[in-house]
Amino acid sequence: MDFYISVGLIAVAAALTCAAGLPIFKILQLSGYKAAGVFSWWKSTGYDTLIRYIALTMLGFIAMIVYVGCFGVFEYARYCAVALYIILCVVFLCSVKMGGSSGIKFTPRMKRMIVVDGLLTLILGAGAAWASWAHPYCQTVTAALGILAPFIAIAANALTSPFERFNNKKYIVKAKSKLAEKKPVVIGITGSFGKTTAKNILAAMLDDALATPGSFNTPMGVCLTVNNELDGQKYFIAEMGARYKGDIKELCDIVSPTYGIITAIGDMHVATLKSRAGVADAKYELAESLPSDGFLVLNGYNADCAALSERTAPCETLVTGDGIAYKDLTIDGNGTSFTLVIDGSEYKVTTALLGAHIAELTCLCAAVAVKLSVTPEKIVSAVEGMSPVEHRLQLIKGGAVTVIDDAYNSNPVGAKNALDVLKCFDAKKIIITPGFVELGAIEKDSNIELGKNIADVCDYAYLVGSRADDIKKGAVDAGMLESTVCVFDSRDEAVKSLETIAGDKVVLFENDLPDNIK
Repeated sequence: MDFYISVGLIAVAAALTCAAGLPIFKILQLSGYKAAGVFSWWKSTGYDTLIRYIALTMLGFIAMIVYVGCFGVFEYARYCAVALYIILCVVFLCSVKMGGSSGIKFTPRMKRMIVVDGLLTLILGAGAAWASWAHPYCQTVTAALGILAPFIAIAANALTSPFERFNNKKYIVKAKSKLAEKKPVVIGITGSFGKTTAKNILAAMLDDALATPGSFNTPMGVCLTVNNELDGQKYFIAEMGARYKGDIKELCDIVSPTYGIITAIGDMHVATLKSRAGVADAKYELAESLPSDGFLVLNGYNADCAALSERTAPCETLVTGDGIAYKDLTIDGNGTSFTLVIDGSEYKVTTALLGAHIAELTCLCAAVAVKLSVTPEKIVSAVEGMSPVEHRLQLIKGGAVTVIDDAYNSNPVGAKNALDVLKCFDAKKIIITPGFVELGAIEKDSNIELGKNIADVCDYAYLVGSRADDIKKGAVDAGMLESTVCVFDSRDEAVKSLETIAGDKVVLFENDLPDNIK
């Protein structure tokens, strides 16, 4: 009976250790199931999370060895020693508030990974149980599960990845087959920023169009849309995201676009694509995948994007700013107005969408729409009838507080654009931001520059997270009073502090970090 009780306790310890690994699963999910994302997360947090696992192991080891050393002569010492580790696991889980597990999307893939993780942990726990039966001091081996928890999660991901790749192929084959059967006109949209808004604008311009929802811009997201929602629509618009070289090509191999739009080339994902040139190469994979009778549109208002026209695309290429352009741009608290120029004819556009980029994206989408025989009048009415995209310069009015929600993500160009919008309001101007991420070597300088831009516009700057000091330095150096630049550990704390600012105020939420970035 002793043996079975000991095994049972260690099984409980193993299960709790498995639960302690859930934060790692969340980071893997946010990083596209790439282990490199976990290592980057550890580095960005100063290895704080890894230190927690080490502390769990060390405290467990010390508590267990001291207990066994002092009370090993008692019959139930082995049970109590393992119970100490179980208590420490519960304390660990409470201390992180199950932080890594809240927000996990329990997809079939995630469930399979957790099952494999549990089996691996139980196997190691069984080894600890066998050892503890041989000698009471060997129970301390159980504590080693604490430091192993994150690595077991990474191992579970590695072990299931071959199956997941094989399993994903059936969804890809099904999506390809359905596209071949339904034969929609496929339009791919990529770029460092503006993809989702451009997708929504183009979908509004085209009758009978299906677009990938939200930010479904991964292979499985695109396949899910095709397999579940494509049903004879004339057009299919696929948003295409890229964190690594080859991501766009993989998407193009699935949907085979005939038309392509590249919205911009910027510094987003420089950390994974190594340089802005690497970003340009990744986005240009869309152009390289178009057929000879296809059509590519480049943003002529973005210098690095316009420079792509110097490359030899396999199809016709149009750069906006010439035949299709805009002028007379104005932005206020109600939206954006500009004159759209199509082949010399001018059309006044007024839309609730906010930001200078709206005019640029309208030109890009108009170029494709004109190619598909959509009238200018239809193009204008589509843009004018649109509502703001959630979390992308979304204006939310509420009495004395007006919110500009630009929290989806951020980049230097987009943030400058958002600050220009904030400048249009007559009220106390406040920004809440964690700054820029995934910009590689230029991240520090970019955040300092963000601080300088904030100083030109804002009355208060509420900064969150590990990049706050860089932003604060830029703001203070540019003349912003240090007393108006506040640093917080979390966005919730920053929001609560807004109560101390009296009068009408406009709050810009610029970026909101995912849990794999601090």
